[in-house]
Amino acid sequence: MPVRLATPADLDPLFQLWCQLMDQHQAYHPVFGYHPAAAFRLKQALRERLRETHTRIFVTDAGPDTVVGLLLATYQTGNSGMHYFRRGYIAETIVAENFRGQGIGRALVAAARAWLVAEGADHLELQVAVQNPAALRFWQAQGFGLTTQHLMLPLLPASSAAPSA
Repeated sequence: MPVRLATPADLDPLFQLWCQLMDQHQAYHPVFGYHPAAAFRLKQALRERLRETHTRIFVTDAGPDTVVGLLLATYQTGNSGMHYFRRGYIAETIVAENFRGQGIGRALVAAARAWLVAEGADHLELQVAVQNPAALRFWQAQGFGLTTQHLMLPLLPASSAAPSA
């Protein structure tokens, strides 16, 4: 399946696939929890990502209004005193379960990598849920290796009520 850039017209199917990603990850850690009642605010965040100058959302379709794969990539520059300071960051990556194993994930990564290299990235980074060994194996098969471990300490309990505006 071909990879293309997402557009604002893709907002609803992007949001549906993003929710699948978060629903899958909620079993791994509370940090992935979200408020389903806050759909407008969550979609607004996706809409803003679509407009960011140094961000691209790559998608694959299985038909009209049926996004089955997405990968969000961002180009960022850091401190030029470091060996690697032009970072390509990959986030929010998912292929719908019944479309996995068809090369869609690899195609999304290749498209993002090509764009990030063209932007000037000298390395790529991402985070993987430690309780998701299938994702870790996928990313390692793409050439990624462990460098640090991202740790998180909740200071307040996760709230099940939607936040106020």
